[in-house]
Amino acid sequence: MAVMTGSDAVVQSLIAEGIDLVFGIPGYHSEHLYGRLMRQDKVRHVLVRHEQGAGYMAIGAARVTGKPATILSTAGPGALNVATPMGEAYGDGIPLLNIMAEDMSAYLYQDRGIVHESKDQFGVFSRLSQWSRQAMSPGEIPGAIHEGLRRMQVNRPRPVVVEIPVDVFQGEGEVELLHEETHRPPQGDSTDLERMASILGAAERPLIWAGGGVMMSGAWDELRTLAESLDIPVMLTTTSKGAMPEDHPLVVGNLNQHGPIRRFMQQADVMLAVGARFSYLSSGRWTVPVPKRLLHIDIDPTQPGKNFPAEIGVHADARAGLAALVEATADAPEVDRDEWVDAGRAARDEVRAELAQRAPLEWGLMKAIRSALPRNTIVASDPHLLGYWSREHLPFYEPRTWLYGLAFGTLGYSYPVALGAKIVAPDKPVISLTGDGGFLFTAQEMATAVQQGLNVPVVIINDDAYGAIKEDFLRDYDNDYEVNLRNPDFVKFAESFGAVGMRATPETLEATLRDALELDRPSLIDVPVKCRRPLQVQ
Repeated sequence: MAVMTGSDAVVQSLIAEGIDLVFGIPGYHSEHLYGRLMRQDKVRHVLVRHEQGAGYMAIGAARVTGKPATILSTAGPGALNVATPMGEAYGDGIPLLNIMAEDMSAYLYQDRGIVHESKDQFGVFSRLSQWSRQAMSPGEIPGAIHEGLRRMQVNRPRPVVVEIPVDVFQGEGEVELLHEETHRPPQGDSTDLERMASILGAAERPLIWAGGGVMMSGAWDELRTLAESLDIPVMLTTTSKGAMPEDHPLVVGNLNQHGPIRRFMQQADVMLAVGARFSYLSSGRWTVPVPKRLLHIDIDPTQPGKNFPAEIGVHADARAGLAALVEATADAPEVDRDEWVDAGRAARDEVRAELAQRAPLEWGLMKAIRSALPRNTIVASDPHLLGYWSREHLPFYEPRTWLYGLAFGTLGYSYPVALGAKIVAPDKPVISLTGDGGFLFTAQEMATAVQQGLNVPVVIINDDAYGAIKEDFLRDYDNDYEVNLRNPDFVKFAESFGAVGMRATPETLEATLRDALELDRPSLIDVPVKCRRPLQVQ
């Protein structure tokens, strides 16, 4: 074993584990670590303007690559600034490694007035992560990082935390480095999977409900193969849009809130849910008509049967489970499901046709955006009014190209997530779709975009308000109390950073966005327009 400082143990462990990108801001407690980072050239550090931005950029990187992304945060306020993206990553199942500095180990949690002292920083982040460890000596650091990375491979890929006191960064000790390993996720009980395959293959009106686990496990090929081989309509969720192209004839889409789709689902005799939690929003507050015969595969063993009773629940990674079903149904007897597939497509088309008539503004905005974008464009969106429309109706054609923070629903998510996505996918077009209120939560990261040379257009749907809450207040109280905003001139705001500022109308948005994608630097498109909440088709 070599003798090295805790900071060297962190840097060398990152290199040994194959981690070549980290996001963060140097601070008093992490200065020694940064002193070691600056001596090497294998790990790229992206300097952000707020630690919340670091967390969101890491989310964007992780969602596009499917691999853990790493944050470096200093103690106290720097650490707590990462709390919101950590909460988002926990809810959406995003693999983040948060290496977090802390005060001197001899004085932790004694309320002695140390710089950046928290009552219980480690306790806070233990509740925001699936696993956490304090490394109290340099020798504990490689094992803590290694175990955190292992947990994100074999469990639902929620964040992990390794907290290191400042004196441990600076101190020396014997260190044994560990190297990158691939850990096999749960494969599921073969007998249960064979039973699932038999039921699914014989069903007359089956459905597949594909959740976000399909995306994180990289299971889109297996999903498509199973659906096509058995001719099964596929329901998508907000976090699985793009798992199959939304112009595929088997894709019903993320439309389960609408009457025609619900009536179609009520006729199903079997549903296969894979990588899905049936969360509150994705299931319409648990009102979606799930058939009695529910077959549920999930990497989290507590999920099958939690929100809807499951006839068979299998603890398996989505890709492993789907691959097993593909193999087990290869010789399934042919069942004519043409009328069933046609019924799903007809329900989908009925919803789209009615909304195009009833909501020409919102439908036109989505059409303009989609028409301007190549099929492989990555779109990150906040939960704003057009974002609500987009999570149901903006079509996507490739995996990991729709990035939306569903679980926490955090404003300020879109722009830094888009920047993180662009950093790891520099050859793909990337845009941010946000509202004026949400953009200003993390707008300072435009400085990061300029410094890093990231051509990421941000489209701001600008109604000078927290528009969704304003609509609710007017509906419920006939009062728009404290929801109207005094915004900057967004065009000049962008120009002040050295980015390109533009303004568009709904009619000129498509052409303006096309122009923005051709630039060699960041841009902002201000679209002054007032949208409504999504409408439902009864």
